[in-house]
Amino acid sequence: MRTLIYVPRMYRKDEFEKLTSEIPEDFDVRSEEFWNYVESKLKPFVGHIHKVYYESLYKGGEEGMKILNSFNNRDYSIIKELVEKGAKLQETEDRLLVLETQAWLEQARSKSDIIIKEMYDKCIGDRSKHISNVIDQTLKDNEIGIIFIESGYKLNLPEDIRVIKMCPFEPSDYLNIQIQKLKLRKANL
Repeated sequence: MRTLIYVPRMYRKDEFEKLTSEIPEDFDVRSEEFWNYVESKLKPFVGHIHKVYYESLYKGGEEGMKILNSFNNRDYSIIKELVEKGAKLQETEDRLLVLETQAWLEQARSKSDIIIKEMYDKCIGDRSKHISNVIDQTLKDNEIGIIFIESGYKLNLPEDIRVIKMCPFEPSDYLNIQIQKLKLRKANL
């Protein structure tokens, strides 16, 4: 049996602001709550996790750690500790698919078009398949892996991989609630 700990990635402030145009007052508190929960729940696993996977990461090892550090996200310190205790940072994604998805996302932000949305969704589906295949090929029997990934990805993993979701709340729900609050505020003006 293989085990994969699934941590939906909490948005950074800059990502959140790009998606909603403003940062909610409770963002820092909610972000801190999220990461404190994840850190406390991961403590028993430190030293027992074999593989680390990360959305958008198309390099592994030291190069991958440098890329993660540049993201300026709280999960870097968690991943750094896991790697220092023996986990291997895996190349998780295909660089071309990551770049293609980013290009479609930029197009979607500039104009609303059903074809652009379909192409973006197809890229996300292709990335999900790729990530699922990487995990299946690299996570060996009796190993524990962890993935940090935006919750919009739908991984299709083999039945012999047990998935444990680890988060105090779903970051995408928090984002969507904020988007709805903004829409309601604008509608009431």
